[in-house]
Formats: sequence, C-alpha cells, structure tokens
Amino acid sequence: MLYSPVLSFIMLGTAGVLLIGFLGRVLGKRTSIPYIMWLMFFGLLLGPVLGLLNRASLLAYLPFIINIVIMLVLFNAGLNINLRKIIRTISRGMGLALTNFILSFVVIFAIAYFLLNNFIISALISLSVAGLSLSVVSSFSRKSGTEKVRNLVELEATIEEPLTIIFVLVLVGAVILNNTSLSFVSGKVISEFSIGAVIGALIGMAWVPVMGYLQRKRYDYSYAASLAIVFLLYVFIEEIKGSGPIAVLAFGMVIANGENIFRSLKYRHSISFNINKESKSFNDLVTFLTASFFFVYFGALVMINDYLAFIFGIMIALALLLTKYLSTRIALYKSSYDKKDKDIISSMISRGTGAAVVAALPLSYGIGGSGAFIDIIFAVIFVTIFINSVLVSAINKLKYKEGTAND
Repeated sequence: MLYSPVLSFIMLGTAGVLLIGFLGRVLGKRTSIPYIMWLMFFGLLLGPVLGLLNRASLLAYLPFIINIVIMLVLFNAGLNINLRKIIRTISRGMGLALTNFILSFVVIFAIAYFLLNNFIISALISLSVAGLSLSVVSSFSRKSGTEKVRNLVELEATIEEPLTIIFVLVLVGAVILNNTSLSFVSGKVISEFSIGAVIGALIGMAWVPVMGYLQRKRYDYSYAASLAIVFLLYVFIEEIKGSGPIAVLAFGMVIANGENIFRSLKYRHSISFNINKESKSFNDLVTFLTASFFFVYFGALVMINDYLAFIFGIMIALALLLTKYLSTRIALYKSSYDKKDKDIISSMISRGTGAAVVAALPLSYGIGGSGAFIDIIFAVIFVTIFINSVLVSAINKLKYKEGTAND
C-alpha cells in the first residue's frame, strides 16, 4: 500500500473540513451562529494559529480557487432566483436592495477614502461589503418574522450578493487593464454583460427541455450534466471576451424558472420543465462542499496580528448597520410592514460568501494596497453576523404594540 505523509495530511485536512462543515450546520440550527463562522475559525486555527497551512502556498492557488468559487456561487444564486417572486414584490424588494446597496457603497467609500486616500482600494472595499449574504440572512430570517418578511429579506440578498461579485470583478478587470475611466468601465460592463447575459440565457433556454427530458427518464445524477454545461459555458464566454460569471448567473436563473418562462411564451406542453428535488439536493451538496473548503481556506489567509485592519473592519460593520436602518426606512416608507417587521429587516446586515470571495480577488491579482483586504473583510463578516444575531434575539424578545404599521 502506498503511503505518503503529505497524502495523509491532505486526507485528514479534508476529513476535518467536511466534519467541521457538518457540525457547523448542526450547530447553526441549534444556535444563532451560522456555519460559515465555524469554518473560518477552523481556517484560522490551521493557518495563522497553528501554522499548519502556509499562507504563501495558499496564495499561489488563490486565482484558480476564486474563479471556481465565483462560478459556483453565481450559478447557485441564479438557481435561487424566483422570477415570479421578484415580479410580485419588485417594487419593495428591488427598491430595498438597490437603496441598501447604493447607500452602503457611498457611506463605506467615504469612510475608506477619508482614512486611506486611495480611490481604487476604497472603491474595492466598499463594493466588497455592499451586498448581504443570502445564506446567512436566510438562516436568521427563518428564526424571526413573518413569511412576508422572510421573502423580502431573501429577495434583497438574492439581488445584492451577485451585484457585489459582479461589480468587484468589473473594477478588478479595469485595474488589471490599467484603465479605470468611467467611459471604459461602462463600455466594458455593457459589452461583457450583454454577451454573457444573452448567450447564458439562450443556452439556458436550449438546456431546459434537455434537462426536462433527462429528469423524466430518471437518469441518475442528471444534474451533473447541468453542472458540466456551467463549466463549459463559463470557459466559452470568457474566451470570447464576455462575462463568464454573468453567463452562469443567467443560465442558472433560466433553468430554475424554465416552466414559467416557457409558459409566458405561450408554449403549450404537457411536461414539466421545473428542476427536480434530486437536482436541487445535488446542488445543495456541491454548494456545501465548495463553501466548506473555501471558508476554511479564507480563514487560513487571515493575518491575525493586523490590528488596524480589524478595527477598520469593525468600523465598516457599524456603518453598515446604520445604512441598513436608513435604507429600510426609506424603501419601506408608508408600507404595510409594521415596526417589528422593519426592525427585523434593519437587523439583517450579515455579509458572507459574496464578500469573502471578492475580498480575495484583489490579493490574488496582486493589486497594490490590497494586502489587508482579507483581514478587513474577515472582521466585517464576523462583526455583522454577531450584530445580526444579537439584534434578532433582542427583537424576538421585545413586545410590540399591534397596529403600528409605520414608524
């Protein structure tokens, strides 16, 4: 039997990551601490605390890992977009998402630019933390509030998290090409986004009947074929100078809403084009494995002796709490949501997967001044989740007067 200390270390590490991921899920259901926190702390333990993972070695593989994670995260985001729900709540959901995203960006950019006096780094930091984390706020929203509140919060995060990833990708691309002028960036956005969105949607439309056929024939693991198309689509779109992330987002959104899309086109059929439970379960497993490895990896990259970065991250988290309160009051002004609903929505400030993924991008491409990015975003994720947890617990214990529809 072949034996290698390196192979044993890798296998033990993999077992540890999977076990921590599983235990994190269990603890997340029993406590108010989302599983990504346990994974990041495990990464901290393996990396800067015990020194079992070398930061320089991890950085060498970062560009490859980031691209894979971004692709899978955006594909999963597309699968979670319910077009009927968006259309039904578009006035409030879209308004809240855009208000919070823009206000968060403006406030954090002002703080970062005042402290750092660096336009690019300030813009990257503010874009990285502008959007909520769907997975984290979903777990919090299920523990409090009505179904109407949960739907609104999840819709907001569904819109904001992809925006965070997409805008940071655009800005990083512009910095790499050494052209950050507004005309160039806007032209690049329109060109790449159009190519990615159109081709991704068209491939999705063509794949929906094929997916339906594979599901009807009950072929085992038919979802794996959809995942293969995602990889092929991403590579193809990037080769023709389009946006691979936008393409997989559009593809995921189309196959998740295939039934409603074909129905709106007046296409008469007697078969179902909905993605089945087996495929959704397979996707949840892939997302779980990806998130488990990535957050451990992310935690191992943190430099725990950078105190200024952590202080900066705490300041950003507190500012995000303020912007979420303001955006909630602005977007839901004179709405049917009562005071408790608005307080719950205001408390949903958690950052997670989107922020962590894009935090590693500037560092992976060697953008100057981005050395403390991961430390800052780590602090933002930790503090926003902590605040979110405390506020939800406190709000659930408060007694509200009935009939307080507006503040």
